[in-house]
Amino acid sequence: MRLSANRLQEITHRRRASGQVAWFRQKLGADVPFDKHGPILTETAYEKLLEKRLGILPSSETSEDRPRIRLKYEQA
Repeated sequence: MRLSANRLQEITHRRRASGQVAWFRQKLGADVPFDKHGPILTETAYEKLLEKRLGILPSSETSEDRPRIRLKYEQA
């Protein structure tokens, strides 16, 4: 379920939707989608953003998981 207007204000300490969106971008590095009622975010998504910001979540992609890019000048 979506965070209520009161909960969003409690988290961000901002009343306006634009301020709340800016807060999420600045503090958590997340571009949160929004509509006329404010940011569209669930409690679970907010918790995951916090965990990511605090470094609690394991990295979703390690260097072994990423495809290796072969440059032109490299020998195969």
